[in-house]
Amino acid sequence: MMKSYLSKVALLIFVFASCGKSDMLKERPNVIANGITAQESALNQAATIRYLPAQNGPDETSALQALIDQSVAGDIIIIRAGNHYFSGTVHINKSGLTIRGEHNGSDPTNYMRKAATASGQGVSVLDVDVNIVNTVIDWIYVDGGMLPEPNIRVFGNDTKIYNSHFRNSGHSGILIHNANRIWIEGVKTYYNYVVGISQWGSSDNRIKNCQTYENGGEGITIDGGSHNCFVENVWIYKNNTHKRGVGAIGIDAANGANIFNCTIDQTNGHAVRFQNNLNQPDDGCQVYNNIITNNQGCAISMRHPQLVTNFGQWGNTMTNNTGGSICSEP
Repeated sequence: MMKSYLSKVALLIFVFASCGKSDMLKERPNVIANGITAQESALNQAATIRYLPAQNGPDETSALQALIDQSVAGDIIIIRAGNHYFSGTVHINKSGLTIRGEHNGSDPTNYMRKAATASGQGVSVLDVDVNIVNTVIDWIYVDGGMLPEPNIRVFGNDTKIYNSHFRNSGHSGILIHNANRIWIEGVKTYYNYVVGISQWGSSDNRIKNCQTYENGGEGITIDGGSHNCFVENVWIYKNNTHKRGVGAIGIDAANGANIFNCTIDQTNGHAVRFQNNLNQPDDGCQVYNNIITNNQGCAISMRHPQLVTNFGQWGNTMTNNTGGSICSEP
C-alpha cells in the first residue's frame, strides 16, 4: 500500500513540475538557449545544416539563394564569420528555415554588406517572402552601405529575429509590411537613413530587449494598422537625428500600442508622437513605466488628440523634455 501511495505522489510531483515549466516558457515561445525554441531544437536533431563561407569580395547573392533553395523546413543555414557582399536580394522562400550567423557570444561576427547593382541603386539584402511562416533569423549583421531599400524586409508571418545588427541602411534597418506576430529580441538597429524598425499594417508584433539609436528618423514606427504592438525594455536613443521622422516612436492609425519599461532619451523631437496623418483612431494605447528624458520636444505628443481614445499613461519619469510632459496640437 505504501509503495502504491508513493508512486502516486511521485506522479503528481512530475505532473506539477512539468506544468510549471510549461508556464515559465509561455512568454517567449519555448525558448531554451541562444534564441532557439524547444520545437526548433527538436527539429535540429534531424536538420540539415548548410554553410555560407565568407568570400570577402565576390557577390554571394546566388550562393546564399542556392542554399535556401536546397533547404526544407527545419534546416539551418550558417553564415560564416567574415565579409559577405550582396548585390541582389536573397529571398527566404521556404517556411521553417533558420538563418544563423557565427558570433562571439555577444555580437555577430559575420558581416553581410550590401553592394549596389548600379550607380545610385540598391536592394534589400534579405526578404522574408509573402506566405512564408516561422522563419528564424539569429546572430546576423547587415550593413546597408547607405544604399536605398531596407536591410531586411519581412512580409511573412511569425518571423523571429534575434541577436542581430541592422545598420547603415539608406531606408530602414528592418521593414515589416503586412506581416503579423513578428518577434524581435536582442536586436540593434542604428545609423539608418530613416527608421530603425518600421511597421506598416502588421499586428501583434513584439519588440523586446532591443536598442535602436541614431537613426535619421524614428527609432520605431507603429503605423498603418499595426495593432497590438508591444515595445518592451528598448533603449531608444538619439533618434530623428536629421528630422526625417516625427520623433523616437511614431504612432499612426494603430490601436493597442503598449510601450513600457523603455528608456527614450535625447531625441531630436518628441519622444512618443501620435502623428495621425491617416486620420484614424489610436485606441487603447498605453505608455507606462518608461524613462523619458532630455528630448528636444514633448515626452508624449498628440497631433489631432481627438483621435487618441482610451489612452493611458502611468509610472513614467518625464523630465528635462523641452516641450514638457504631454502636449497636443490640432
